[in-house]
Amino acid sequence: MTSLRNVFSHFNLTANPFSKEIATDELLLLPGIKSAMEQLKILFDIKGIGILTGESGSGKTCLLRMAAKQLPPGLYQTHYVCHTSVGILEFYTHLCDSFGLQPCGRRAIMFKRIHDHILHMNKTSRIHPVLIIDEADKLGNDILQEIRLLANFEYDSVHAVTILLCGQEHLINKLGLSILVSLANSVAITVRVETLKKEETLTYLENRVNRVSGGNALFTKQAMSLIHDASAGVMRVINHMALQSLIKAHLTNSPNVEADHVQALLSR
Repeated sequence: MTSLRNVFSHFNLTANPFSKEIATDELLLLPGIKSAMEQLKILFDIKGIGILTGESGSGKTCLLRMAAKQLPPGLYQTHYVCHTSVGILEFYTHLCDSFGLQPCGRRAIMFKRIHDHILHMNKTSRIHPVLIIDEADKLGNDILQEIRLLANFEYDSVHAVTILLCGQEHLINKLGLSILVSLANSVAITVRVETLKKEETLTYLENRVNRVSGGNALFTKQAMSLIHDASAGVMRVINHMALQSLIKAHLTNSPNVEADHVQALLSR
């Protein structure tokens, strides 16, 4: 029976090159990712509400990790919420948990606790909270309306919290609804994570392999090009295809991943 350990040993790899368990400082700053990072830095500087969108698997979560890591810890504090397929009370419960507050059963009380806590962080601790709400495209319209209220401090004259709504591309379409016009008008910056261009895919694959191989070339250019075309530049699909192609190459006792191995994967 073939195990991943055998596959990695065959190619002299010290670890899985396409694992999502990769340290933030080892993530590759490709041009598209760098552009998105620069836009997020502008949002953190000006504060307010921002939107981050992209296809599923395009690397949004990696981008969030990188952005959060680069925020000065003495000036900013990040809070991450991903439980979005919920009602308003559950949503506020998750927010309270994220801020380290005791939740209760009433929306108004939890809203006030969160608001007071955010103001205290700004005025007393001199720390600006950044609230990242992942999978925000799955939020109900009633909760999206609450986002605007959460960001309203002192008659909307103070940016006491930065809220980053992250989700798939139809999040933008939802904000086009008349019921959400107040939220849409409050968005300071919209960032879109693009899928990888062909040269970026090749650089990405080579970099991930180099991390665990000592710099040995493993994928032929034809194989990498085929992976890019078949994946449409979506990072999660690239990782999956690359790993499966490695396994195919191992089963044929090949020293490299050739286009034929990728094609065999596509022909299943």
